[in-house]
Amino acid sequence: MTLTDIAVQNLQRRKGKTIFLLLTFILVVGLTVTLNTLAKSMRDDLQKSLTQYGANVVITPKSEHFTLSYGGLSVPGVNYEIKRLNYNIVAKLENDQELAINGIAPKIIGSVAGGKKRYLIIGVDFSSELKMKPWWHIQGQEPRDREVIVGSDLARQEALVIGNTLELNHQKYPVVGIMQETGGSEDNGVFTNFKTSRTLTGIDSWSMIELNTTQPDKTAALLSELLPEAKVAELSQLVQGAKESVDRFANFSLFASILLGVIGVLIVFVTTTGNINNRVAEIGIFRAIGFRRRHILSLLIREIALVSIFGGVLGYLLGKLTPTLLGPIVFQKTVSFQVHPLMALATICGSVLIGVLSVLSCKRAVDLDPLVALSSI
Repeated sequence: MTLTDIAVQNLQRRKGKTIFLLLTFILVVGLTVTLNTLAKSMRDDLQKSLTQYGANVVITPKSEHFTLSYGGLSVPGVNYEIKRLNYNIVAKLENDQELAINGIAPKIIGSVAGGKKRYLIIGVDFSSELKMKPWWHIQGQEPRDREVIVGSDLARQEALVIGNTLELNHQKYPVVGIMQETGGSEDNGVFTNFKTSRTLTGIDSWSMIELNTTQPDKTAALLSELLPEAKVAELSQLVQGAKESVDRFANFSLFASILLGVIGVLIVFVTTTGNINNRVAEIGIFRAIGFRRRHILSLLIREIALVSIFGGVLGYLLGKLTPTLLGPIVFQKTVSFQVHPLMALATICGSVLIGVLSVLSCKRAVDLDPLVALSSI
């Protein structure tokens, strides 16, 4: 019979204490893995949203602003030395691999006189724009040359439907589509392609360039050096609230994991110490029949190692399954079940390390003289 066989039999004889220790490892590891899995999933979802949807960096022409003040009373100022965003900027951005750009959406924005008022003209590349803004939905078709799409509010105000015409610069332009309501300034705009917008507005440079990049802060810093004639802004405010919520939950997960770890260590140490101290007579018998100190220490380590390994494995699986099963119900989000080998190895090794240290802290009972141990029988 090997020491491992004896360790297994000892665990079977003390089912209550074995189950208690096993549940301690399972709950501590399971809760820790659950919290960290949810935090990682939220971070991944946020990063995915930043990568796939919407612009997070905006480039606009740089201008100097002059403000007047008379007697402490400020009056509206004027912009001067307005720079231009030449058309070759887009090609420059597309060819720069260091920027890590996922999407580019340049625009030509201006105003044009109509029959009764002035209209906001927005020239875009619809293929690029719809990829960056999946919430845009067009009833009708994309405009070709000398065709336009109108925003939902503008269509409602002027009773425009597909097939009508809109007078711009004393010329008629067919309305081939209506932009569904977005809740933004697009609802009052007139959309067309670049060629038609240049003809209508007379603008021969980009009014704005929206970018989607995986690293908006780094990209914004690089663009400020690459394009001195432009003003580069990172739209961090669009996701600042979500990012702060994710960071708070991640910090809470870290704090809770540390707290659970401390509680688990204390429970394991107290339980193991009490268990070994109650087995002084058993240890004395082992010593009397020829077991050496290292044999007894090895036996105790094998017992706690078996419990901690099973507890770590079951706790890790529980921690991965819980977000997958309860995520759609409790957190209103789907969390896929994924096994991370490094996390699994770290949690199992941590469990075993805690168990082994709890046994080593009771080395005094192992070193007890056999006669003293037998005298307690």
